Amino acid sequence: MGITEQSVVEVLEQFGLQGTVSSIKPFIDYHSEADKEVKTIAKVGFKDRAPLVVKFLKEPEHPPSVIESQSVFSEYLRNCGIRTAQRYEKNGTYCLPYQWDGLDLTVTIEEYLGEEIKAIDFPLARNIGQLLGKIHTVSEEGGCRIGKETIFNFLGYNEVSGYDTFRKMSTIRELDPLLFERIKGIYEEKREAVQRLWNLLPRAATQGDISINNLTVADGTMGIFDYNIAGDATLVGDMVLQGLLTANEMPLAEGILEESRPDLFRVFCEGYCSERALTKEERMAAECMYSVASAFWFTDIRYDDDSLEQLRARGENERAERKLQGIYDSLQQDCPKYFNSGNSGEFKKRVKNT
Repeated sequence: MGITEQSVVEVLEQFGLQGTVSSIKPFIDYHSEADKEVKTIAKVGFKDRAPLVVKFLKEPEHPPSVIESQSVFSEYLRNCGIRTAQRYEKNGTYCLPYQWDGLDLTVTIEEYLGEEIKAIDFPLARNIGQLLGKIHTVSEEGGCRIGKETIFNFLGYNEVSGYDTFRKMSTIRELDPLLFERIKGIYEEKREAVQRLWNLLPRAATQGDISINNLTVADGTMGIFDYNIAGDATLVGDMVLQGLLTANEMPLAEGILEESRPDLFRVFCEGYCSERALTKEERMAAECMYSVASAFWFTDIRYDDDSLEQLRARGENERAERKLQGIYDSLQQDCPKYFNSGNSGEFKKRVKNT
């Protein structure tokens, strides 16, 4: 799009805001003429006020009605004590129309909350878990809903699941077909166990992506921003998948070893549960969710250099076979004690001969 000072000033005037622009730093500047899509997000500095984040948007998956609901949710959290970027409004509306190059865009303005976190350690993992626990508690108690799903739905669209890729590989004759079938059998049983509990699990709106590039820390308090994929979620599923995303994919601070990632997840969960205790049904579901999500974690199945797909692509069949055995072993392991509902041993007996 090529955001200009003039366009920023025009948007400020729409919102009834004033300020002398001193700098414009685009975070994202995307414009597709073919798809008629725009996503431009910029930090705007001023000579006479604190910086703001201005967003120019036109995306089919993010209509103004959804952005408005996400903004309302964000402000609700802020008013309930969650440190999040203040949204600006005009006549009770957070999303205003803006014309650019013949396109009808949506514009929003919010405060700039601070620099994103660059790497994770154990205290940060605990704090992130605590923050998510607070968000879930506030949202659940307030009956918050946005009206769309997040991208981390254990039983639906789930961007961190590698199971579909795994399933497509089951016809590769160089790999043990019997082992594939055993793995798929355990997967189906654990998924069905979650399905049976699904309607008993609390649901509410959530921010949707607590990656550290959406988090900041100031004066010892963690803040969160970027609600573009906020939506409604089954809370325990959001906890497990977001916790694994935090532990498995975030850059590690100096001195934190790769082998520490499972412990980062444990600390994350301890932080979460210090703010929001899981129900019995949530603990039972969490056991299966953790087992399946860990075994079929998307980077381990498809993207990492030693992932199952990459090993197969290089013809390293022996290593791929060991990876397959590792998936099977992972699915059969006892779940972490912080999920222990007292049923994991019984469940393990049922799947042992699958």
